[in-house]
Amino acid sequence: PGVGKTSIVSALAKAAGHKLVRLNLSEQTDMMDLLGADLPASDGEAGEFKWSDGAFLAALKNGDWVLLDELNLAPQPVLEGLNA
Repeated sequence: PGVGKTSIVSALAKAAGHKLVRLNLSEQTDMMDLLGADLPASDGEAGEFKWSDGAFLAALKNGDWVLLDELNLAPQPVLEGLNA
């Protein structure tokens, strides 16, 4: 805590010309938050669903760097999902 870990990663990303996406994890985080889910389509018919990328997947698709902050607070199923 307080030694500049996040600042160093942020500076490295900037120097390398990459966008850094910082995701704060907590005990409330689940895989749907990170990877995405089928959600009701706002522009579709009733009962129609559309895939929506989660923050982690969207960042990966964009080629951004991802910083998983407070990883120690994530629940075990999320850690296992990230490791799979």
